[in-house]
Amino acid sequence: MKKYLNKLPLLLIFLIAVALSIKSFREPDLWWQIRTGEWILEHHQIPKQDIFSYTFAGKEWINVKWGSEVLFAIVTKLSGPESVFIIQAIVSCLLVFFLIKIAKTKSNLSLSIALILSLVAIEYRIIGRPEMFSHLFVVVFLFFHLRHRNDPSNKIFWLISLQILWTNLHEAYGTGIVITGIFFVGAWLEYFLSKKKIAFSVNEFPKAISILLPLQILSLVVNPNGIKLITQPLAILGQVYENKFTMELYDFRSPSYWVWNVYWEIGVLVIGALGVFLYFKTLKTKSNRFKLFVEQFGLGYLIALVAFFYLAATAYRNIVFIVLVFFPLLVFGIDYLLNKISLVKKHPLVFYIVSSLLSILLYLSVVSNKYYEWTDSRDRFGLEVLSTLNASGAADFVLQNKIHGKCFSDYLTSSYLLWRLQPDFKTFIDLRDLDVFPSDFFGTFFSATAIPDSFERLDTQYHFDYVILYRPNNPIHNYLYNESNYKLAFADPVAMVYVKKNSATDSSVMNFTPSKPIAVSFVATAVNKILNPFYSAYDYSSVDYNLIGSSYSVSVNQLDAAEEFLKRSAAHPIESYKTNEMFGELYFHRAMASADANSKNQYLITAQNYFQQSLNEKDDFADTYLGFGASFFEQKNYTKALETFESCLQRDHNNRNACIYAGECCSFYINQNNSESPQYLERALTYFNKADKLQPGTPFVMFNLGLLYFRKNDCTSSLKYLKDVAVMPGVSDEQRSIAKNCLQKCGGL
Repeated sequence: MKKYLNKLPLLLIFLIAVALSIKSFREPDLWWQIRTGEWILEHHQIPKQDIFSYTFAGKEWINVKWGSEVLFAIVTKLSGPESVFIIQAIVSCLLVFFLIKIAKTKSNLSLSIALILSLVAIEYRIIGRPEMFSHLFVVVFLFFHLRHRNDPSNKIFWLISLQILWTNLHEAYGTGIVITGIFFVGAWLEYFLSKKKIAFSVNEFPKAISILLPLQILSLVVNPNGIKLITQPLAILGQVYENKFTMELYDFRSPSYWVWNVYWEIGVLVIGALGVFLYFKTLKTKSNRFKLFVEQFGLGYLIALVAFFYLAATAYRNIVFIVLVFFPLLVFGIDYLLNKISLVKKHPLVFYIVSSLLSILLYLSVVSNKYYEWTDSRDRFGLEVLSTLNASGAADFVLQNKIHGKCFSDYLTSSYLLWRLQPDFKTFIDLRDLDVFPSDFFGTFFSATAIPDSFERLDTQYHFDYVILYRPNNPIHNYLYNESNYKLAFADPVAMVYVKKNSATDSSVMNFTPSKPIAVSFVATAVNKILNPFYSAYDYSSVDYNLIGSSYSVSVNQLDAAEEFLKRSAAHPIESYKTNEMFGELYFHRAMASADANSKNQYLITAQNYFQQSLNEKDDFADTYLGFGASFFEQKNYTKALETFESCLQRDHNNRNACIYAGECCSFYINQNNSESPQYLERALTYFNKADKLQPGTPFVMFNLGLLYFRKNDCTSSLKYLKDVAVMPGVSDEQRSIAKNCLQKCGGL
């Protein structure tokens, strides 16, 4: 009995790893990757030029992920795109297997605790994308190098084959060279230190790893792009620093970096570090501590820790790697902490039972979706493609109505359209990012989705036939609906389809199409039921389509239509606090449209009443604080407005509109020219800089930053923003005049 209970926690960990991998399909990147894999299988070649866009058709495209894409395409052909996550489940199990292999402990209890903490820490990146292979290979490479250090053998040369495989699966393949290079340096340092008797005796000359490193570098040429991939990691690194448009690439200086997952990961590192620190503190001399650490882990591992800490700081998505590399120390630390607890020593069986029960509870919380509710995640357990997250409705409409020609679409919807509307559909821009599209083109795209004149210039250049845009937070919707030569033809929770007007059309008629379930394969259904016999597919009746329809109607200034939607939502509320918040937005917009001061104020008071009702029902809904703050702002109650916007940011750190509003509130106090003005100047800079990091290149934000730095007498920073503002569209004549005046005084003209 004891023997089985000892192994049970680890067996349950594999089950948890599978459960955390089986998720609904929400990653838009996967669609273009599947489409690429299908193209490769159809044409029996790897594309080396852009084949999917009409804006950069024929441009060189170094596609490193082609191996993953072919694998995804095969799985899609066999059992549907939702089954791509079965690959993730297999990779997650292999990841757990090799994490166990690199841990230095005989305690399954310590291992199971460390694995649970680590899996929860990296869960947000268990998303079915090709990066899963890089997560796995980092641990596998670490395993081979740690084993070779303690037991040298020619098995280390297996890394050459693994490097070739990695090079054709994901762009982070250069990490394999870095890991081997780090252990190469560590091995030679240990060898020389042992000769000087500073560390410990190393009998083995580091010959194998010295041969391995150049061979591993040479192996990078075994790919369709040949020798180009030897230097490609440097190009990829440059893209990471250049790409300001993908939030997962933001570094630790960005507010987008600091979400709850990061704090959990820091907590995991602290737990492991505490145990290690307390252990080494028991040793008498510092030299003994260093010697013991080197004996246990090696200098190569110590250097790897430093390198991966740096990597984790450079991008939000890279934090996973430090959690994985730190795992041996995490187990070591937990092992020591548990050994200091007398109850664990006296009653180990009880703790194995408790650990197993906690693992079962975690598993049940995942497959029942309670885990994702508690963590406020966008994920959902179960293999399925949700039409509430993918532009399936828009694609159906295009197919049914036989719409052809050039489509202006954003990168969040274009990948699905590329897959679903193949082979004729070509993208304006998509999620291949800087691999194909230069960074200034992203600026052009963002300008077109925010500034009507910019969109019209692109329309004149490319002659769009129709437009498909992601529904939320897209400023150009109002222009397309009310003022452009397009009419709204289709609307659902994900995307809107606008087509060119052929005759006079009444665009005030608002129709909103509910999302339809997408059929899943037999394999996907079987996996879902095996892991949770009570599994049920996503309940589309839980979506308040009237509420979403009202949100869109408000965004295009169709307030009467919005009110009709809201009345239907209020009659059968699903989340009444959201309905009340939307009523508040409606009356706020009525206030903004009112020419009469008394009517405007009355509308603002009505809006505030609805916002207050929303807060009474749910006091942590950030959107309500944003609307509440905006109503105070319009009443020129800047103190209350700033306080409310800050409350919004406490609940949603990345709320860009709250940052802009808060910066404007601070600007009001700057203009008071009193002793507190310098303090408000710094606060305004903080808020506007944060807004600029969340979405670079917005004229209004750049204008305010340039002006604020000018007031601070920082001409260098002011010029950086105002030079662009002075010539970019979307800037008023008054703002342009102010910008040019500041530029002249700073010597920029």
